Amino acid sequence: MTNILRGKAWCFPGVMDVDWEICPVEHLHAFREDATKTYEQRLAELGRYCMNKVDPEFAQNVRAGDFIIGSEGFGYGHDHDHACMSIRGAGVAAVLCEATNSNFMRNAIHHGLPVVEVKDIITGTAKGDDLEVDLAKGIVHNLSNDKTFTFEPYPEFLIEIIEAGGLYTHLKSQVKAGIYS
Repeated sequence: MTNILRGKAWCFPGVMDVDWEICPVEHLHAFREDATKTYEQRLAELGRYCMNKVDPEFAQNVRAGDFIIGSEGFGYGHDHDHACMSIRGAGVAAVLCEATNSNFMRNAIHHGLPVVEVKDIITGTAKGDDLEVDLAKGIVHNLSNDKTFTFEPYPEFLIEIIEAGGLYTHLKSQVKAGIYS
């Protein structure tokens, strides 16, 4: 991954709850019961259910590198991390939303999924628009309508965590490199 992400927009206005709209909670329970699967297998399995309550075709049609565009309240609800895992498992590069909560943001970073709060992104973007996101510069460029949005740039340490695939993968690589023991 680089600081610059490119993909198509998938727009989901309104409040999107982690346990209902993003990934139904019943999949969390089934997921927890099978500890034989690898992390990557779990991501892929949860990815099949991503956003299926609001768009039953989303998981089949989203492409690796695409973006979820949301309103205020994207990631609302409990602090369960299966929703972030399902988004990653579906291949989504980042969530761009008007506002989220700290639990969803933290869980997303832990799983290597950037979540960016961007003012007016839901009104300035349509489904299928081509987007370019620069995490380090804090810029979203909608290539389809030539609109540009700005956000607080991601600090280098968070970009490193995302590029590593999440917090735990990042920490494991640092331990292996002898940075931490």
